Amino acid sequence: MKNRVFLDTNILIYALTKPKVAEDIYKRDIAIKLLENLIQQNDIYISIQILNEVHVNLVKKFKIDDEKVFKTIKDNILAIASVNDMSFQTYQRAFKLRKKYNISYWDSLVVSSSTESDCKTLYSEDMQDNLIIENKLQIINPFK
Repeated sequence: MKNRVFLDTNILIYALTKPKVAEDIYKRDIAIKLLENLIQQNDIYISIQILNEVHVNLVKKFKIDDEKVFKTIKDNILAIASVNDMSFQTYQRAFKLRKKYNISYWDSLVVSSSTESDCKTLYSEDMQDNLIIENKLQIINPFK
């Protein structure tokens, strides 16, 4: 059985965009290598929240046409990842996790979705590297 991993928005954004600054070129290379490795050995998960965040960032921040973003997401992200819906239970769990681990509102929803997907690893640039959540989910910052 393959390991289950969860990807945060930033990993996908770096992989899908052409960077303009040196640091982002480095991060893009790491994100692409990470995805190549994960695809071969893991089941990849994201939440509908991640899908929405990727979409809005590509449209607003990167000025990519809405139709092109939809196609890019469909052809690239949906080809490699399972998308989990979010529920009131996701929200409730996020509330508890936010208080217990002192994480932001949006990050707590990502962590909650990760645990609901039974993922062992969450790849994110935004959260504390190597933090263990509920003795079953490890957060890894692949850019460190």
